[in-house]
Amino acid sequence: MISAALLIAAATAGAPALPARPPDATYTYALTVSGTTLGTSTVAVDGTTAGTIVVTENANMLLPQLTGVTTMRYDAQTLHETSYSADLTVAAGTRRIEISFASGPAHIVASTGLDADIPPVPSAPVELVGDNLIASAIMIPALVHASGAQTFTVALLSGKSLVAKVGDASGAARPAGVPASDASLALELNQIHEIFWYDPATYLVHDVQIPAQQAEFRLTVTGAAGAAAATPAPLPTAIPTPFPHFTSRDVHFTSADGTVLAGTLTVPDRGRAPYATVVLVHGSGAADRNELIGLNPVFLQISNALSNAGYAVLRYDKRGVGQSGGRNTLGTRDELIEDVRAAFRFARTQPKLDPKHVYLLGHSEGGELVPSVAAHDLGVAGIILLAPPALPLSQVLMEQKLAGVAPDQRAAAQAQELAIFASTRQGHDSMRAWLRSSLDVDPAVDIARVHVPVLILQGTADVQVLAADLPRLVTAARAHNRDVTVRTFPGDNHLFDAAPPGMTQTPYAALRQYLTVPAWIDARVLATIEKWLAAHDKKPPA
Repeated sequence: MISAALLIAAATAGAPALPARPPDATYTYALTVSGTTLGTSTVAVDGTTAGTIVVTENANMLLPQLTGVTTMRYDAQTLHETSYSADLTVAAGTRRIEISFASGPAHIVASTGLDADIPPVPSAPVELVGDNLIASAIMIPALVHASGAQTFTVALLSGKSLVAKVGDASGAARPAGVPASDASLALELNQIHEIFWYDPATYLVHDVQIPAQQAEFRLTVTGAAGAAAATPAPLPTAIPTPFPHFTSRDVHFTSADGTVLAGTLTVPDRGRAPYATVVLVHGSGAADRNELIGLNPVFLQISNALSNAGYAVLRYDKRGVGQSGGRNTLGTRDELIEDVRAAFRFARTQPKLDPKHVYLLGHSEGGELVPSVAAHDLGVAGIILLAPPALPLSQVLMEQKLAGVAPDQRAAAQAQELAIFASTRQGHDSMRAWLRSSLDVDPAVDIARVHVPVLILQGTADVQVLAADLPRLVTAARAHNRDVTVRTFPGDNHLFDAAPPGMTQTPYAALRQYLTVPAWIDARVLATIEKWLAAHDKKPPA
């Protein structure tokens, strides 16, 4: 352990000692989820510049999937953050972000076009940047000690802000390997609890736990002062896709509220136009046009397969993602439905595409949105639902929350989840707008109003959307519709690739697989979609 004496810079006569903070050195942290390493980050702390502490980071993460180089500067007297810069490389490309605290609120400028102030919440005047990486957290215990602040405004890279509250972590179980002398500190951020374990003499963070996500940042290596943070390794390569027998072009279309969405339209280079078309609608979260989940580009695989089979396909970046507009929000349910409608209308106007044969394919949450469009919009030729939820989102989330929870802990876990739901329903903050708008929607209601052909596909090993719930959705779909086809695929997970045999399946175990194992979509799934389309398209592909 580095001596606490190294923390205190030599003070000039009569000057107060600088506050304690992590010693100048390099620190490597490992990110684990459910015990599986999903990223590493090397952080360098440097206090040799007068009046400033510089914290740099090189990160290689699969959760979230990115490589990043960040630089944070702190005032040596107060430990308040004064600037932040980052180059973050994700699937959609590299994003440059600059945040300054020079006068009042944080001011963020990003290469995505975002240029805005993020004012601190009045009750939490100390402001820090939050980017889900470890370097943004390494100074927090020292800052809490130096400032006495119990609340902080966290400026998010999206241009929004949250309030973080310091809590009592005295009841937290000490993780194995954490020194017995370490102190603990709890932080609550948007109802996510984080527990910091740190040396009370140096304020060096040894461990950060995020119990709700079964995630942990653990200090693994300490290096000498002055050493540069290591360059991160490149991200693993996603699954390749077959050779294309189609042409692709980037497209843009406008949703009802004026948000411009960006996407890719693929059109077969053989057969005869006009072509039947499939519009792909993503699951929840920040999904790009390829619906890249971990190492698995789900929609890219589907799009290539269908266009190779003779169908045009439109896929697009969700609002707030990639090249689409709406940078500060992923959208409420109504906004997402309008985005689907805009994509559908756009596809019907394109040359070489048959306006009478445009189908909607929704995966996961998309499988709940698509029936809502088809139930109310004339002209949809049919819908294809991959792993669609059969229950309201609140019940799906509860099933996920309780999966793998020990019987004696289920009541507490259920109560915690119900409290989150209640707070979400009563709240008005934009960060939870999507969840609030979707939480109590019953998928069985709109699918019962759909009268066009329906294909429903479900993997039996899916732990995000359970196959056991599927009959409820099927019963509703068939109530007033004779053309409903249902197929299940034994052993397939939520992405329709094979779940590892003999492995206990929980949402977190599945997440580890998505993030670390690239896999092909089950060929039977693609063949089933193609066969169903051919049967329902009046003019099958040549």
